[in-house]
Amino acid sequence: MNANPRSGCPINLTLEVVGDAWSLLVLRDMMFGGRRHFRELLLKSQEGISSNILADRLKTLLAAGVLTKADDPTH
Repeated sequence: MNANPRSGCPINLTLEVVGDAWSLLVLRDMMFGGRRHFRELLLKSQEGISSNILADRLKTLLAAGVLTKADDPTH
């Protein structure tokens, strides 16, 4: 997330986190596609997101508090 947002407007702040298409698609796949793991998001995305873009978007969403990260209890 940008350390110096353009304004304090809630809409602007939201767009700075999820305003690009990839972030919204990652959130869609997680919320409605049931995908929880990096590999699932990478391989089952209809749009064909690249691994470096996916890693960057996940990092951004984690830093903004939109997503949380936890160990998988099944492993």
